[in-house]
Order: sequence, then structure tokens, then C-alpha cells
Amino acid sequence: MSEEFRAKVRDAFTGPVCSLPTPFKKDNTIDYDTAAQIIDFQIENGFKVIFLTPGNSHYNCISDDEMAELAKFCVKHIRKRALLCATEFGHDTNRMKQLASYCAELGVDLFAPYSANWGNSLTRESATEYYLEAAKILPLLMIFPGPVPHDMIMNVMNDVMEQTDQVMVIKDDLCNPLARQMTLRYADRAAIFSGGQKQNFLNIYPYGATGFLSTLGMFRPDITWKFWEACQQRDLETMRTIVRDYDMPYFDLLLRQPGGFDAGIHATMELFGFGSRHRRKPYRTMTDEETENFKQKLIDLKLYK
Repeated sequence: MSEEFRAKVRDAFTGPVCSLPTPFKKDNTIDYDTAAQIIDFQIENGFKVIFLTPGNSHYNCISDDEMAELAKFCVKHIRKRALLCATEFGHDTNRMKQLASYCAELGVDLFAPYSANWGNSLTRESATEYYLEAAKILPLLMIFPGPVPHDMIMNVMNDVMEQTDQVMVIKDDLCNPLARQMTLRYADRAAIFSGGQKQNFLNIYPYGATGFLSTLGMFRPDITWKFWEACQQRDLETMRTIVRDYDMPYFDLLLRQPGGFDAGIHATMELFGFGSRHRRKPYRTMTDEETENFKQKLIDLKLYK
């Protein structure tokens, strides 16, 4: 892969990154009109990559055909205005290769492998092989630790990084001391960004991390970009204030919602005009009364007017 492309990827994952929370209609079909609206909103607000994730994009409750169709739709709608990272969830190697190959044919830029691992069945060797097979097809975004057991993830990362130069991005989902070690080791070889909340970015930012996954960016990009500007200026007071006044309270609120934080995210998106809060069963969708109470809390947090 060219150095020009590698630089473009690093630039796209520098600063805030948003995921695409797959929207559903009440008849359980994917709401592509709203997906288009979300993509346009993110691009128009300065985000340089559309990120389909195993979790936020609900890949554990959509079919292989829907995964392929969603990738096709995103490529067509993005029209090269941003990079696209596609993903999978719980596949065996052959199914993963089929989906990754289809994504490559479509023109997807990056692929995030997320293998099956029932009963902690992965070994260091089998997990490494999985990533290497994916890397033969598309440049990779590796999720740390993803499906790999925590006690072997650094060995797997080392093995993969030694055998391919196709790992372009690493997403940190551990957000702990091991994540700092990983960032120190690989920051010069891959763009590394944190999952979850802005406070998790501050855990690895001093060690070379380039960016962070931003939930607030999906509906209040002004707050997210203010935080990133403060990071660039080393304005610790503003960074701390945004985490204290917006990031922590919002996630505390999400975690108290019936159905968990994702139910709250989908309710948030509905309140901001992005389709329906509906989620496929067995996931729970918040009721009208719960959503109204939730809206008032967002108003109290000065996140919603």
C-alpha cells in the first residue's frame, strides 16, 4: 500500500472519529434513508471516515447479506467524499474472506476483522492467521483486543505486525495500562484511536494516539471539535471541563437507560432527527415515556435544546 494512502488514513483517524449506528425502521428493515442522512451529517461536519463497527453498527444482529448491502450502500453514497471502514462480526475464516473480498471489489478502504470466538476457542496462532488472511485482501483496522482474549492480545499484535504492513489503524477498546503499552509500541506504525469516551483518549494520548471515537460527534460535533482543538493546543483546562460537563454525565445517563447505553444512543439520534430509536429484538427499544424523560435529562445537561 502506498505511503500516500497510509498518510491519508492517518489523517482521517487524527482527531475525532464517528461510527455509523445502523438505523432500523419499526418493521426491522435497515433505514437507508437515515443512514444516508447520518453519513452526510458526519462528512459535512468535518469527519473524514465513515466507520462501520461490530458493535455500534449492530453487526451482531444483521445478516451476511445485510452486511454486504450496507457496505455497498455506503460506498455508493459516500462517493469518495470520505474513507470507509467496513467490518464483520463472529465469522469463520472463509465467511470473513468472502465478505472482505466483496468489500474490496466495492472499493471499501479498510476492513476491521472481528472473528468468532465462542468459548475462548482462539489460540495465538489461529487469531494471528485470521488477521493475516484478512490483510491479504484489504488494509486493516485492528480492534484491541477485539475477540482475542486479553492475555494473548499483545502476542497476537506482535505476530501480526511482524508479518504484514497492512495494519493501518488500531482501535483501543481496553482503555487500561496495557493499552498504553500497545500505543507506545505501535504509534509510529499505525494510527491509534480510543474507543468509548474522551476520557479514554486521554489515557493514551500522551503515548502517541492520534484520535478518538466520538459519540457526541454524531449529534453535537461542536463539542467534539472544541475538545479536539483544546487537545491540539494542550489546553488541559478545556479538555477537563468538556469531559466533566458533557462526556462523563452523558455516558452516566446512557448507562442508566433500560436496554443499556446503546438504547440511549438510538434514542438520542431520534431526538436529533436521525430516524427512529427502534432496535431489533431481543434488544430493547426505549418507550415514549422513557424517551421523553431522557430528553429532559439531555436538556438539563445542555446537550439538547
